[in-house]
Amino acid sequence: MNALHILLIVLGALVLLYLIASVIALYVACHRNDAVQGNLELALGKSAYREYKKQILAARDWLNAQETQEVCVTSYDGLKLVGTYLPHENARGTLLLFHGWRGGPIADFGCSLQLYYGLGLNILLVHERAQGKSEGRFMTFGIRERHDVHEWVRWHTERFGKDAPVVIGGLSMGATTVLMSCGEPFEGNVRGIIADCGFTDPKEILTAVAHSVHLPGWLFVPSVGLMTRFIAGFRLNEYSTLTAMQKMSLPVIFVHGEADSFVPCEMSKRNFEACTSSDKTLLLIPGAKHGQSYPVAPERCTEAITGFVDRTIGGTHARSQG
Repeated sequence: MNALHILLIVLGALVLLYLIASVIALYVACHRNDAVQGNLELALGKSAYREYKKQILAARDWLNAQETQEVCVTSYDGLKLVGTYLPHENARGTLLLFHGWRGGPIADFGCSLQLYYGLGLNILLVHERAQGKSEGRFMTFGIRERHDVHEWVRWHTERFGKDAPVVIGGLSMGATTVLMSCGEPFEGNVRGIIADCGFTDPKEILTAVAHSVHLPGWLFVPSVGLMTRFIAGFRLNEYSTLTAMQKMSLPVIFVHGEADSFVPCEMSKRNFEACTSSDKTLLLIPGAKHGQSYPVAPERCTEAITGFVDRTIGGTHARSQG
């Protein structure tokens, strides 16, 4: 065996290892995850929310004591999507909440859930595709999930009527999802968007995460993009939050912790700058890590969100939805 054959074998082995690593990265990044839904207490102990575990579990117990309903819609590509609906006795509107990557409704919104309910809102806690109770094999960083938002808005319109007001909120990938959904007009009475620590586009967030764990994003992200296209059926550059923000007309509040090392705070700043809405607010929370703006600064967040809901939906906390 000569030197050329050895070189070709080594190069072939390196390419194979590179492709295997890319497939593994795809499954870590995109394959369905039910850890939070399966054992919330255990998952919280291993997550960035562990210091708020007691508060989140108390919110879970509070929600379990309420009269909730499990509701479903069918996605554009045939998946059963599930949500937990919490009605308010005298609601003045409805809030649809979309959790983040490898998250869950209670894990991501447990700290703020009673704030939202206290504003006189029905709450719909959505299980994102490929997570929790919803069907699906792959998460797509908002690419397909943005269409799911429109299905849930249609569900709201069919249930409450075309004049019933709704606000849409999301955290992390959920924030990106709802922002991306604004690239197309809604078939319902959507009054505003609450976006907590959303990112700019799938390719950029994967690159940022790779850098955060000391991997060369320029090397791995393109190959992961090939895997998402041929295995998961979507392209990383298929759509972006920045593209949607160029069509944004709804009132929107962007929230982000300045100490976020997972989704850089700079991404919400760029989303804000790209947003064409005449009613937009950027709320930055010093010292808050990823998804922790509310528990770090509950008074500032409560004041900002209360004002936003009052301005976009109007009425009082006891106003009937009709």
